[in-house]
Order: sequence, then structure tokens, then C-alpha cells
Amino acid sequence: MLTIHDLTYTIGDRVLLNAVNLAIRPGKRIGLVGRNGAGKTTLLRLITGKLEADSGAIRYPSDYRIGFLPQEELAFTDTPILELALQGQPEILRMEKEIHELHQRPDLQDNPALLKRLGVLEELYRGNGGYDLEFRARKILSGLGFSDDQFHHSIQNFSGGWRMRVYLARLLLLEPDLLILDEPTNHLDMDSLLWLEQFLTRYNGSLLIVSHDRYFLERVVNEIAEITKGQLTHYSGGYDFYLKKRAENLEMLKKAYARQQETIAHTQKFIDRFRYKASKAAQVQSRIKQLEKMERIELPEEENTLRFTISVDTPSFKHVLTLEHLWFAYAQPQWVLRDLNLSVTRGERIALVGANGAGKTTFTRLLSGELQAQKGTLTIGERVSIGYYAQHQTQALDLNKTVLQEVEQSAAASFRPRLRDILGLFQFSGDDVNKNIRVLSGGEKARVSLAKMLLSPANFLIMDEPTNHLDVPSREALEHALDAYNGTLLLISHDRYFLDKLVDRVWLLENGVLTEYTGRYSSFLEKRARESQQSDIPTKPAGGKPARGTGNRKSKEQKRLEAQARQSISKERKRLTRAIEEVEKQLETLEEERADVENQLADPATYQNAELSATLHKRYKKLEQHIHAQEHRWETMQMELEKLLEQLKENT
Repeated sequence: MLTIHDLTYTIGDRVLLNAVNLAIRPGKRIGLVGRNGAGKTTLLRLITGKLEADSGAIRYPSDYRIGFLPQEELAFTDTPILELALQGQPEILRMEKEIHELHQRPDLQDNPALLKRLGVLEELYRGNGGYDLEFRARKILSGLGFSDDQFHHSIQNFSGGWRMRVYLARLLLLEPDLLILDEPTNHLDMDSLLWLEQFLTRYNGSLLIVSHDRYFLERVVNEIAEITKGQLTHYSGGYDFYLKKRAENLEMLKKAYARQQETIAHTQKFIDRFRYKASKAAQVQSRIKQLEKMERIELPEEENTLRFTISVDTPSFKHVLTLEHLWFAYAQPQWVLRDLNLSVTRGERIALVGANGAGKTTFTRLLSGELQAQKGTLTIGERVSIGYYAQHQTQALDLNKTVLQEVEQSAAASFRPRLRDILGLFQFSGDDVNKNIRVLSGGEKARVSLAKMLLSPANFLIMDEPTNHLDVPSREALEHALDAYNGTLLLISHDRYFLDKLVDRVWLLENGVLTEYTGRYSSFLEKRARESQQSDIPTKPAGGKPARGTGNRKSKEQKRLEAQARQSISKERKRLTRAIEEVEKQLETLEEERADVENQLADPATYQNAELSATLHKRYKKLEQHIHAQEHRWETMQMELEKLLEQLKENT
């Protein structure tokens, strides 16, 4: 268990973290949230010892292992990626080396001490999973998107995003007591992201995760810690629970603040009225002391709730885009896109998805006119105006202009009176708008390019990873604007919440070929999951529909018996599902109660009352026992449910 007690960290005159407290218990999965610059990464660096706090303490056992995946790229030597991943278990590698050296000793059989040492090592090696270490490393690397033929390639052959995946694989193989991940989804494609989610939900250690991916947090974590104005607030529940509870708490706080302000105003009015009357002097002084002693309620920093809309003055004709037998390659015959045929009509909202390197950005550059196809035709419809956003477009910014000047020159007239406020949504507040483009970071330049494109609206927007450098409030503002947009949309994004809210059609790009799915992004993911589970079906036509089977027909009696079996299994599945939901509700209640006891135990004043302290410790122990019992019950029922689903699948 790792505990943080009264941790304070300042940068200059700014108190970034003010006496924060947090307990990371075994098996807990905590999402660390807060606005950009709130102090999330700073807290992670304090925990890992990369920064030193001004005061407070971080305590954990001497044998407690912490693994940390930072946002920035790490330095690696010229080493094959499988070997780098295996380095996540140095102790097992050391044992393996010593075992090998002992086997090479010519005097091994005649030396009892060496034989004894070999026996001890082999037992330790087996007990620590040494014999399946490489298998596990390969499985993790495959899950993160590497193919078997890449395992022996040097890491120097891969881009920064793929190198981060190798380091992540190394950490997952290490299986530390506390795994700390800072924006782990930034460099993952759809399939590797889903794999990582599943891996982390089964992870035996504790997790502390910073992520802007709201779907990822909701699926992986079971607690939320929010940093606001230097304070850390803990919520016992997932991300959706946190949003709901936080809104409720804020509403209650606003009401309490309003009541306190009324009390202050009433008291101050009395003081001002009778300050100079001798007969009221004692009462005046009493009220002055009352105000001085009053603990003032402070409202949290309000998020920027400004919204803006993108309106299309000149709509396109019905047919926006048509591709016929389109082929593209950077170097033939390695075709990136193969014989594409599709059409887009006005008002459609499309997500373009696929693995990293599948050709998504190449495809959008073709549509925008930056690249030309070698074969086929690309027809842009009448009155179609294209707005294109991609990371590489930051190169087109004028380095000698300020943020405000650069955006203002292309902004539509309707936006100019509110330009400073709108730039605040893109995280340029106050004097930030007067910063020179030359001094901005890569992420800041990307936000300038995004703002420029949105504020000079076209009727067909093509956007490649628009949310990459936005915090949650900025993403919500962008979602609101695009949701109300009355033009045509084509989006590439790893943010599943963002896509699910905005698109009604999905194009999957695999091996140079596009497959179309109709419906929301979440529906597409469900269809993909079903398709992957039906790998025993040999052939599937486009759209994921299975080919008709050609096996022998079943008898009526066999069909009747199978239908009865399915009905029985379905009934039991419903019973188990209801029971699991009930256990989850009980666990939520127990964990909330435990969090309340923890907060009391974290208060130094508790220990001034020995009886209260003892009672709380006993209560905490009982709650732990209840929670473990319910968690065991939940796991047992989940296993039963999985078996039932397998039976149902076999009888379908």
C-alpha cells in the first residue's frame, strides 16, 4: 500500500499541490483527473521520486515496486524490441543466466554445492514464471500491435509512438505493485487500446492513470482522484459516477456558499450600522470575531462553459464526394489504398478508423488535395468547400505572428468580436493570445491550427486527431460545436467518446481496403467484437455478415432440444446478470463507506480520541473483509456467466 500524507509542492509563488492526501490500496485502479496544468503529472513525478516535495510524505514498503510510463519519449539503445520487453523482469533474466552458466560447468555433477544451488535457482525460476516469460512478452507485444516478424527488429527502426508501446510492454511484463500510466492511450490504435483495457481490468496490482480518454477511464478505473486548485478530492466509483457525484457536490457547495454569503452580509450590515454606538460595542466586537473565525467556503474554479457554433453559409450540393477505383502508393507496387469505391452525401458524419500506419492520414490528404492518386478518379461535388485539419499543418503557421493575429486573419467576421473568449476554449487565456507562434510548443501550435480551421468554416470538414492536445473542457466545447455543425464531417480520432457522440457511419481501413459500417461508433465496436469471436466462420462478405453454411441440415428433434437448451441457458444468464448487478451495487455502497472511514482515519484529530480511533480501525477491518467477500462472489459469478455465454454460443 502506498500513502500520500499532506504533500505540498510549489513552483515559484504558485502552490501546485497543497497538503494532498491519498491512499493507494492493493488492487485499486485510480484515475487521476484535473485540468491541464492542475498538477497531475507533477504528482506522478513526486510519487516516482523524479521531483522532491516541499513538505509531506509518501510512504510505501521497502520491497514495493513502482512502474511509470511517462508522456515523453524515452531513450533506448539499439536493441531488439523483444529483448527490451524481457528486460522488464531483470531478476528472472539474471536467474536464467546463472542457470545456463551452471549447466555449462564441467564439474556440476561432482559438486553437491553447485547441484544444490542449481535446484534452488530452478525452483525460483519456475515459481516466478521464468519458463513462460518469453511467451508472456510475445503475447503483450502482440496485444500492443507488433507482429511476430517485428520482435527481433531494433527499436531504432520504430517511431516514437511505437517505442512507447515497447516501454509499456516492458512495464506490463514487470507487473509492479503500482503501475503509473500518464496518457497511455496517446499512441495506441483501436485494437491495441481495446486489448490494453482488457489487460488492465485483470491486472492484479494497483493502477494510477492519467488519461483524457473518458471511455478508457470508465472501463478501467474504479476510483477517481481529482486535483483542483491544489486540492485532491477522492471519489469511490468510476468516471461516470465521479461526474455525477461532482455535479451534486458542486450544487450543494454553491447553496452552502450562498447561505454563508447571506450570513456574512447580514453580520457586516450589523457591524457597519452599530460600529460607533457605545451601547452596542460588545455585540459589534463579537460579530467581528465571528467573521474572523468563520471558515470561508471557496467555490472551485469554474470550467470555461463558453460555447461556439459553426454555421455553414453556403451548403454544398447533395453529392459531396465520389471515389471510383482509386489506388494510391508512395512507391509502387506497395499500394497503401486499393481500388476504393465510395460516395459521401451532404450532412453525413463519418469516422475513419484503422490501425496506426493503415493509411488514414494518407487517405485524408488525398481528399484534401495534398496528394494525387495513381489510378482511379476522385470527384468533389459542386459548391463543396473543404476545411482540413492535421498535425503537420502547424508548419504553415506564420512564426512571426501572435496567436491572436494568426487566427484573426482567417476567422469569419461573426467570430471576431468574441475571438479572445473562443481562444480560451483552446487553452489560450489572458496574455497567452499575445504569445508569438515561434515560442509555442508543438501541442499549442496544433491548437492554433485547429482554431484557424474551425473559425473559417467550410461545408466539408476533414479532421485528423483534433482532440489530441485538448483537455476535457476544450474537447467538450469542440464536441458541442461539431454536434451543431450543419455540414459534412469526416473524423479520425482515438477518442471513442468523441466519435460516439458525433458520427453515424464508420469506415474501417484495413490492408488498403475500406469496409463500411452504419450506425454509431459504439455499435461498430460491438460488431467488431462479435466478428472476432466468430473466427470459426470461414467466410464473411462485406459489412461483417457471415456467409451461409453448407453443412448437413439438423433434424427437427435436434433443433427442438437445442432451442430448449438455449432457453434454459438464457434464463440462467439473466439470473446471474441480475445477481452480479446486485453485488456491484453492494460493493459500491461498501466502498463508499470505507472511503468515509479512511477520510476519518486520515484526519489527525481522530487520534486525539482513542476510543473513536479504535472503533474506526475495527470498522475498517470489517469493511475490508466484506468487500473481499463480495469481490470473490462477483468473480465466481462472472466465471459462471462466461461459461454460460460459451454454452450459448455453442448452441447457436
